[in-house]
Parts: sequence; C-alpha cells; structure tokens
Amino acid sequence: MSPHPEIESLRRQLQAMARRADTSLARRYALRHPPPRPLSLYRRMRRLVGRILRRLGFRIEPWSPGLRHCNYREDAAPLLIWAIGTDRDTLRSACLGFAKQLADRPGHIPVLVTDVADFAFFSRLGWLVEYVPSLAAPADGYAERKLRYLAWRYRDALALPVAAGLTENSIDAASVSSR
Repeated sequence: MSPHPEIESLRRQLQAMARRADTSLARRYALRHPPPRPLSLYRRMRRLVGRILRRLGFRIEPWSPGLRHCNYREDAAPLLIWAIGTDRDTLRSACLGFAKQLADRPGHIPVLVTDVADFAFFSRLGWLVEYVPSLAAPADGYAERKLRYLAWRYRDALALPVAAGLTENSIDAASVSSR
C-alpha cells in the first residue's frame, strides 16, 4: 500500500486538530522575564507595534525545532513524524528507516511525536521528541490538548505517519505530494 493516502489522511487530521487548538498552553507556560526598569515611551510604542504586526501576521517569530548539540542548517524545515499509538519495536525500526532517509537531506529537522517512553533510544537519534503521555483520571484530557497544540505548532511542517519510515523514499514522495 502506498503511503500517500496515509499521508493525506494524517494532514487532514492535523489540520482539523490545529483549528481546534487551545493556544493558552503556550501562553500559560511561556518564559516570562520581569522588566529591569520601567519602559520608556519609545519601548512601549515599539512593543505595541510589534504586537500588532504579529497579530496581523506580518511578523513571524521563528520556531526552531533543532537541538543545540546537533548540526542542522538554519533554514532547515521541520519534518513531523506522527507516531501516536505505535508499539516500541515498530517505532524503533521506523525511526532507523527515517534516519537512513534523512542522512543525505540536511534540509529537514525531524520532530517525533510519540507516546512511547524510550528516551535512551531517542537521545541517540538527536531528534526533538514531543512526548505525549497518557495520564489517569483527573488529567486524562491533557494528551488531547497537547496533541492539538502540537498540530497547531507544526501546522506548516511536512508531516508523515510512522509507517512511512518503513518504506523507501517516503520523504521524497511526501514532499512532492505536499506541493
């Protein structure tokens, strides 16, 4: 079976989740630094203009999924690997398949979204891992909120299901079909 229907299905699912995303998680856990002194009129006006430009979409703050200790190009685009509900062994073999495919493509930064806690293996890959735990009853809605947030955060990224790592040249096929 060709990965194209799976890729298109995943993209539609991620777009729907991104539309329902609650961005209050980003605001709630954002790093905040207190201002060292009262802001001058110039600084207040500059912040106001910046806020307006960001809200209108003219100023975009860059989000880099690259890790500091890994060598990726500055202009590299994130490659989202969606692995929710995958067992550990299948995930490992798919990650190794993706690593082979990405070896000669420095233009992609892999981001793995998973619910498998195999951090020793993931750290050897050098990828950013977005871990989505399944929690018990008062916090059982956290996983769904985080998945919607991740779909919103990586809404412009090339997204592949984990099964694409088990096939050859799936990244080329996905990048051609996304254009």
